[in-house]
Amino acid sequence: MAATLKDIAKVAGVSAVTVSYVLNNKNRVSEATKAKVMEAAKTLNYVPNRAAKMLASKSTKHICLVISGPDYEYLTNPYIYKLVNGIGSSLNQHGYELTLRMAKADNELAFILGELNSNLYDGVLIWGTRMPDDQFLSLFDHRVPIVSIARDLQDEAVNAVLVEHYQSAYRMTQYLIDSGYRKIMFLGKLDVIKAARDRFEGYRQALLDNGIEYDESWAYKADYYQEDAYQIVSDMEEIRFDAVFAASDLMAIGAMKALLEKGLSIPKDIAVAGFDNIPNSDMLPVGLTTVDTPIFQLGSQAATMLVNLIEELDTERRIELGTELMIRQSA
Repeated sequence: MAATLKDIAKVAGVSAVTVSYVLNNKNRVSEATKAKVMEAAKTLNYVPNRAAKMLASKSTKHICLVISGPDYEYLTNPYIYKLVNGIGSSLNQHGYELTLRMAKADNELAFILGELNSNLYDGVLIWGTRMPDDQFLSLFDHRVPIVSIARDLQDEAVNAVLVEHYQSAYRMTQYLIDSGYRKIMFLGKLDVIKAARDRFEGYRQALLDNGIEYDESWAYKADYYQEDAYQIVSDMEEIRFDAVFAASDLMAIGAMKALLEKGLSIPKDIAVAGFDNIPNSDMLPVGLTTVDTPIFQLGSQAATMLVNLIEELDTERRIELGTELMIRQSA
């Protein structure tokens, strides 16, 4: 049977109240008494009742990370792996635990509201949502603090840690143009998400600034995962582009697979560039040229921001992280 406060009190020769003060770091007892209580607790192999402590403090010390996207990508996406490592590292330092929850794209709003109303978490992180902006904004009216990862909305109610979407896409497109490419296909045009819109607009503006007339048929809607991009490129009867700029590395990998199956050489026949610099993107048969986003820092800073909001500490409510181009063999 697990040891109780009364058991420790009996061994230490003090009251149960004194034991409670010591175990909860209350500065109301002498150092000598603290030492006796801690020694007794160690002797009895005392394990704190976490549930009782949560009830007493009205805090769960738990954070929920809600990830939304296709089912097959939840645990195989290397971006998610690195992001969760960053979040977990920060939460561990602050004494919080992480629960990972998966939302489906067609039920995001109801799912996230369910987590917010569960009373299981002190705060919620969200990544990958595809819901319309008005629904996304409504989440931040909840009493439970929320931080958005990589998705922004220009509203002071939104707490978010972001990357330079527009500037990064502009720089990558400019690099492709400077490398001699003129007909640049864009994969990942998603009008419903501001981050995706910014990546597309950076691409489009770079074309225009270089005197290249943008053609609507050059941009393809794709859901940031390899299967979607693979299917789009596979279905093309002819490849009329000299470069592909995919708004995520996973889409770039899907496109590369389809292009190679068509017998094309990368980058001799067509160049490919991605966005994110996911783990092992440099280990592909043709190393992927991409935008390096600080994925680990994205997670760690989002977690730190959320903890600060929970604990009512001063914190920035919107952070934008810089990126750099990783030039490899694919473009």
